[in-house]
Amino acid sequence: MKISTIVPCYNFEKNILKNISLLENELKKEFKEYELIIINDGSSDATQEKLEKINDNKIIVLKNNENIGKSYSISRGLKIATGDKLFLYDCDLPYFSYINIFLKKLKINKFVIIDRKNKKSLLKKEKTNLYQKIRHFVGKLITYIVCFFLKMEAIDTQSGMKGFDNLDTLKNKKFVSKRFFLDIEIIDHLKRKGIYPIKIPVEFSIPYNSTIKLLDKKNISIILELFKVIINIKKN
Repeated sequence: MKISTIVPCYNFEKNILKNISLLENELKKEFKEYELIIINDGSSDATQEKLEKINDNKIIVLKNNENIGKSYSISRGLKIATGDKLFLYDCDLPYFSYINIFLKKLKINKFVIIDRKNKKSLLKKEKTNLYQKIRHFVGKLITYIVCFFLKMEAIDTQSGMKGFDNLDTLKNKKFVSKRFFLDIEIIDHLKRKGIYPIKIPVEFSIPYNSTIKLLDKKNISIILELFKVIINIKKN
């Protein structure tokens, strides 16, 4: 069994090589065959220079000439992935302490997801700043909107760690999302195939920062994209 791990990255020069090494070591433990597909989403720092130093035939590096979006980057990876299993993972390696159990479950299940919305999941008790509080609220709001309009069970669509079978239909599917909501489209696609997730509860923290800025004008286009994705799913 082969696993294709798709990792989008943006302005992550400081830790990109270290994290790729950590991830590759974990993949080796569970899968005899694997490939890592790294997509540099138009980084403006030295991320690309770091990636070009990699000399490993199991690692494929793709580059977007401009910062298009996480969803677009992942969809590029989906089209060339050759594994039996697909593993979508953020470059900062969230929930890394759960990766062993995650990969074990993925080997024997069609769809596995980290689920912060699970009743057994626990938000760590620590001081949070205004950004973190707003981000947590926005995450809950997105879940509510998706569940309400798509009649979907409460699921953590935006978690940065999910895996599923490499279906042929995914390669040819035209996705609407370019920025952040490809996960919703994939989850809906799997649901239509009768594939539902095995959910792994986690203990988690809210990140202190992000490439998404609260007062950025781009947020309007992100909101519009969310509803564009929802409308497209309902239409089909």
